[in-house]
Amino acid sequence: MELNPWQLSTLKELGIPVWEFRTNEPKHTAAVVEEVGFTEANEQLLKSEWVVVIDDENYSEQAQSLLHAMLQAIGTDEQKLAIITPEQLTQLHNVPSQNKVLFVLGEIVARTAFGESTFRDSIHQTLNSNIKTVVSFSLNELLANPANKALAWHDLQLAKRALLQS
Repeated sequence: MELNPWQLSTLKELGIPVWEFRTNEPKHTAAVVEEVGFTEANEQLLKSEWVVVIDDENYSEQAQSLLHAMLQAIGTDEQKLAIITPEQLTQLHNVPSQNKVLFVLGEIVARTAFGESTFRDSIHQTLNSNIKTVVSFSLNELLANPANKALAWHDLQLAKRALLQS
């Protein structure tokens, strides 16, 4: 059902959000940050508030769409978003950590990068205790087990709170 401009403005004045139908294709999906070297920081990392760590070997088109929908649902500005691989974590050592949250998708990725004490459903201090980190399910786990999306939503909210506290 298409709403006319008068209906849209009335709903906006009442504070009622208007839902838009999703298409199967994302409007814009942030690309994985380019490799720039082990000690240099990419410009996108410098201006990002959200740094999402993904398993790039399993970053399919369907996983990209899911990540885009998740970040859009929590209100993330794609201009303040960087998607990196675990191999690129060293670039974060040279990035100011205030106003940043590291959102790691996959407990295996998190444990490999940060050790056994890193798990989901809590805020961790990682990378020399400078960056607040939240771990969630991998995109493939969420695609295979949609029931975990509610828990992933909780993890996203936790990451947003961590960002607001930094």
